[in-house]
Amino acid sequence: MSGEGKRSYTTLGLHIGAEWSVLCHTYPDRAPILVVDAGRVSLSISAMEQAPDARHADFAYKLLAAVNDYLIAYEKYQFETQEAANAAAPDGDASGSRAV
Repeated sequence: MSGEGKRSYTTLGLHIGAEWSVLCHTYPDRAPILVVDAGRVSLSISAMEQAPDARHADFAYKLLAAVNDYLIAYEKYQFETQEAANAAAPDGDASGSRAV
């Protein structure tokens, strides 16, 4: 079995905690590199060629849209979670303390 025609793949999950960074490295003579660090995992995204072409620009726009969707979904989740906590707290007091 030669393996021709088959492609390998990798799935990577990044769980964001206290240690993270997101950077875009730019260079005068080559394409930029996007780097996401999360704890002991680092992910870099760059064009396969030295100069990105239209395919890479399409990818970058889709990445931007997906990150925006992620942010909107996270903020909705955070808001709904806070609303549920407020509704469950006595007299709508989410802090759990009551004035005497």
